Amino acid sequence: MPTLISSQVTHVREDLATVISMISPEETPFVSSIGKTKATATKHEWLQDTLASANSSNAAVEGADSSDSTLVSPVRLSNQAQIFTKDVRVSGTLQAVSTAGTSDELARQIAKAGKEIKRDIEAALVSANPSVAAGARKLGGAEAWIKTNAQHGANGVTVGYSSGAVGAVTAGTARALTETMFVNALQGIWTAGGDPKKVIAPGTLKSKISTFVGGGTKQQNAKDKTVYQAVDVYNSDFGTVDILPHRFMSTSTVIAFDSELWNQAVVRSLEKKELAKTGDSDKFMLVTELTLECLNEAGNAKIADLNG
Repeated sequence: MPTLISSQVTHVREDLATVISMISPEETPFVSSIGKTKATATKHEWLQDTLASANSSNAAVEGADSSDSTLVSPVRLSNQAQIFTKDVRVSGTLQAVSTAGTSDELARQIAKAGKEIKRDIEAALVSANPSVAAGARKLGGAEAWIKTNAQHGANGVTVGYSSGAVGAVTAGTARALTETMFVNALQGIWTAGGDPKKVIAPGTLKSKISTFVGGGTKQQNAKDKTVYQAVDVYNSDFGTVDILPHRFMSTSTVIAFDSELWNQAVVRSLEKKELAKTGDSDKFMLVTELTLECLNEAGNAKIADLNG
């Protein structure tokens, strides 16, 4: 009598794992490091002031009357609040049937949408997007704000903040990232009075930074058979910065920033809103509204138009 094997029968249970894997990245290094404040209007405004330049000739004659100093008023800056949304719609049948990996597909989809919005916010805040006041409002991203210490390829231009709006960035001729460019960016921040703490770079450019040698050499630990190839901390004459890979920023830009000079200004915190029933499904909307507050763009730097 022949042996009965599994492929000849119809009642073998399917082998479906009970865990749903999500490998999509969720890191938000920029949002996680900057401050958070409250916004109360769709056009969020704040004030910026600077100290007068140091004057080594500040000397007075003994007994002289005081003289009038030239005082400068604070500058008013603004950015548009952007509305971020995600819709989740799950049928009644899907909620009722048995599903692998979750006992509540609606709750799983809502949690997933929340993670997706956080990634969208991170991408918008570090972007070169100009601010848009009409229609679907958009906030001006960090790359569009940074003008004073912006290194571009030929014909590249950063307008920065002007006449109540954050302008668009014009791309220049692409060129390779060098260690000299990197150090010059940190020096520019220091010269402006800033204190750079972090650098974010897309994967390819993070790898390029890891080829910088500075004043030292990379190490190899023969004992535990570990090679330290990456450069995660760069100690320069103008400050020590942590270098972080970033998945959602422009692939041709490196940004050095002082986290104390940026705030996420929130009009509405992330909310889950149930939508009206129009049939046999459950519908929810996740929504938040916020913008990016740049306290002083000169205390940051960017190197744009890079191709590796």
